[in-house]
This record gives sequence, structure tokens and C-alpha cells, in this order.
Amino acid sequence: MLCFDEGVPRVFFRNSIFAKLLLSFLLLSTLPLMLASWFTLTSSEQSLNEKLKRETNNILEQKIKTLYFFISDTRRMGDIIAKDPNVLAYLESSDAETRKAYTADMAQLLSGTQSIRPENIGMTLISESGFLYANGYNLRTGITSRSELPWLSIDEIITDNYQISRMHDRSYSVLESDQLVFSFIRFIGDSGFKPRGALIIDFKIDVLRDLLKNIFLLGDIYDDYASGVIVTDKTGEILYPYPAGVFSAQDFERLETNYFLIQRYDRMTGWNFTAYFLKSELYKPIYGIRRITLTIMIVSIVVCVFVSLLLSRRISKPILKLRNLIMKVGHGDFNVHYTGIARDEIGALGHGFNLMVRRLQDLVQQVYEEQNQKHRAEITAMQSQINPHFLYNTLESINSLARKTKQKEISHMIIQLGRLLRLSIGTFDDMIPIDKEVTSVRHYLELHKFRMKERFRYDIQLDPQILNLYTIKWILQPIIENTFIHGLDRKQSSGNVELRGWLKDDNVYIRISDNGKGMTVSAVEQLNEDLELRAIQLAKDYGRVGLFNVQSRIRLYFGTNYGIHVESDPGQGVTVTLKLPRKEKP
Repeated sequence: MLCFDEGVPRVFFRNSIFAKLLLSFLLLSTLPLMLASWFTLTSSEQSLNEKLKRETNNILEQKIKTLYFFISDTRRMGDIIAKDPNVLAYLESSDAETRKAYTADMAQLLSGTQSIRPENIGMTLISESGFLYANGYNLRTGITSRSELPWLSIDEIITDNYQISRMHDRSYSVLESDQLVFSFIRFIGDSGFKPRGALIIDFKIDVLRDLLKNIFLLGDIYDDYASGVIVTDKTGEILYPYPAGVFSAQDFERLETNYFLIQRYDRMTGWNFTAYFLKSELYKPIYGIRRITLTIMIVSIVVCVFVSLLLSRRISKPILKLRNLIMKVGHGDFNVHYTGIARDEIGALGHGFNLMVRRLQDLVQQVYEEQNQKHRAEITAMQSQINPHFLYNTLESINSLARKTKQKEISHMIIQLGRLLRLSIGTFDDMIPIDKEVTSVRHYLELHKFRMKERFRYDIQLDPQILNLYTIKWILQPIIENTFIHGLDRKQSSGNVELRGWLKDDNVYIRISDNGKGMTVSAVEQLNEDLELRAIQLAKDYGRVGLFNVQSRIRLYFGTNYGIHVESDPGQGVTVTLKLPRKEKP
């Protein structure tokens, strides 16, 4: 579980590496999966839909072709009967006796042709004058006029010898007067003229049902609700599956809401065939594929989410652990340790963090010790101020005595010594203005001037720009002291010391020159080498408090680019040049 430290807003979660990793993993896993599932589902549905349409068209075409064979057989029956001389003679006869002579031959003919389509339930001959002849059923007594057959019309000029009637009952039959049938009509006569009679062959509605059954190709659902065919004639009147008036365009649109519809027109019969398939049954395979695909996709997404959470947590947990440890270190707790065992980049980070914490502990301890040492040194220095206080009082007493005895030179020297002492130990600051450092040197030179009388002179010339710049204190006096100890020969008639200072670029240069006995070339080279390479060691281990002490402090404070350089020739004196950084603040 992710936890949040006190004071860290919960909005951190949105910016956490866990959230970013989780979002990245989810996008990289679920988005391609969803796109692939959608593409597969769409392609499968489209392919299956096209297959269903193709197969339903083929089935409807097969059913129409079967009906075509049925109509062709029926036409062949009609042609055989219509062209028989006995039938023609029967229809042309005007009296009953003459027609009776042809009855036996006609009965034999009709019975013989019936075998072509044995599913017919009766044939009827009707003449232009209206008399009827029945075969295969019992004609109801009293039917003598075709006007009692409203679905039949042979008074108009015909353009085609064949016709399929609408669905009607058999009111002319004795036993099956309420039975619904459709009839094949073969007009007997020449095309373009009024027919001389007609042959009517009746078929049960079940004939159409048998011809058009099994229209539903997916499963064992053959009821009229799930699938079937609606047959309409030229006027739109429904012939099949039951007479229900006109099948209008509005009926088609209403039916199309829940059904898949295919329409075909048959020229031979003049019928329109509308095959209908219940979409919920027709598209069951598509719905099945859709359910399977969606199930697989949902399960895969759940797995991807779980794996993404697992991976994100596995990656982010050590990082979050490192973050919490870093926050503890930031609050000052260095007693922490990363304990991860991974050998990857995060493990390397943890190892580096442990090294960093140990270094920080060492540095903090070092700083702590240095602060303690500095604190103790300040206390010691403050305590040591007590001794100079007694020294100042003593020098003041000597000065008073010198003035009483009119020893002005002694009094003046004591004053210079007191000022020099106050400048040297009167402050704990490491950095002082160059002007203050030069003032202390001036007091020191004045003391030596009284000592050497007229044999010593000094000259100080400084660029005013450097007077207010800062440097470390007590770096000029040790060099001038070396001049009196090692440079100026006591046997010399006079001694000169020059102090020059100038500013160049961002560096301050101070040069101290004397006219003493000088140094040999080898001695100068050795001295410069020691200053450059061994100054700190010589000042620390061998107590060299002159040039080496100054060089060491300059290098420690300002770096190796700064320090002292010595130039000299035998009998020409010594020149010491100090290079210091330009520092406008301490």
C-alpha cells in the first residue's frame, strides 16, 4: 500500500512514479488489446454478416427455383390438357349430350396428368358458357356459373395463358368448402383473344409451406415467427402464409425493425417473395462471438490491470522507500540504511545512497568536531586577551615614566608597540581590509626605524582601489620581518624597504622589496620550489612561521592559484610578490 508522509499532500499520488508507471503499463497493455479486440470483433461480425446475407440469398434463390420447377410442372400439366382435342371439343360443345360423349376420355386424361404433380387436390374445367367439370373431388350441386368464382376472370382479353390465383376457399367443393387453396389457371384459347375456357388446378396452402419451409438456416427454428416467406401477387395482396390484405411499404418498414429482409420478384408467377429472418436468431453466432470477445477482453483487461499494479508496485516500492529514507535524512536522521537486495539500477541507487549517508555522517561529525575546536579556540583566545591587557597597562606605565624623564624616542616606540599589539590581537576576524593590514606593517616599520636611526628608510605606495578590499590578516609583517632578519645586513650603512600594491584584472598584487644582500640563484629556486610544493608541511612540522606560514594560509583560504613568488640576485636584495584575489566582502 502506498503511504503518504505527514505534510505531503495526497495530490502527490497523481505525480508519483507509481501512478505514472501504472498509467503507462495500462495504456501499453489495454489500449492495443482493446483495439485488437475491436478490430477482431468488427472483422468477425462483418465477415459473418456477409456470410449470412450470402447464405440467406442462396436459400431464397433455391426456394424460388424449387417453386419454378413446381410451376413448370404445373404448366406442363396445363399444356397437355389444354391442347387435347377432347378437351377442346368438350369446351366447344353447347349441349349436355355432346359433352357427355367426351367425359370418359377427359377423365382418363386428367387422371393421367395428375401424376405429374400428385399433390394437387382437384382439377376443374370451366367453359365460356359457364358449365363446370370436376376431377378429383365432388363438385357441389348447383354450381353452374363462373360468377360464383369471384377470384376467376376469363372475360377479358388475355396476354398470357397462365395465371396463379390468390388464396381462396373451395366453395364449389362438397366436402372441403372452407379449405384454403391457391389455384393454377390455364386459359384455353389463343393469346390476344378472349379465352374459350379455363383449366383450374387446386393446391393446398401446405404445398407452398412444403416448398418454402426450412428457410431458417441456423438451428431448428422453423415457426413462422422466427423466419419464413411472405408471398404477394402483383397487386400486393398477400398470398402466403395466410391472406391478410395488402403488404404495404409501411408494413415492410415495420417488419424491418426486428427482422432481416430479402426481397425477390419472380417473373413466371408475378409474385414478390419477401424472406424474413428474426435478427435475434439470425445473428446468434455474431452475438456469441461478441460475448466471447468481450469476455476475453474484459478478463484480459483485468489481468493487465493486475499485472500493471504488480509491476508498478514492484518498481516503485524501492523508489518510494528511498524517497522516505531521503526525507528522513533531510530531517536530520542519519541512522537510516537502504536494505534492498535488487541488483538493478535501483539497487545501485540504494547502494549509492548508503555510501552518501555514511559520507554525510562523517562530514557532519567532522564539522561538529571543527566547530568544537573553533569554539574552544575562541574561548582560549578570549582568555588570552587578559594577558595583553596587563601588557598594555605595563607599557602605558613605561610610557608615562619615559615622558617624565623626557625620553621621547622611548615613549614613541612604546606607543607604536602598543598599537601594533592592539592590531594583532584585538580582533578575531580572519579577513580584514588591506588598509588595516598595511597600518600594522607601518607601525612595525616605525619601530625598526627608531632602532636603526638614519640607516633605515621605508616607502609605502598603494593603489587607492585596493585599500578597501579584503585579505587574510598578518601576511605582510612576517615577510618584512624576514627582510630585517635575513635580508638587511647589520653592517650595511643604510637599509631600504619598499611596499607597492596595485590591482590587475581581478587580482591584487603586493610587492615588498629590500636592498639587502640578496640570494643566490639556486637558493631562490629551492625557496620557490619549497613554497610551491612543501609550504604546509614545512610550516606545520618544522615551525617555519615566516614565508611558509603565509604561503600556507593564502593557499588554504584562496586556492593554489594564489600565493608568494620570490625573486633575488646576490647583492641586489630580495623582492617578494604576493598574488591575492579581489575580495570586496570578507
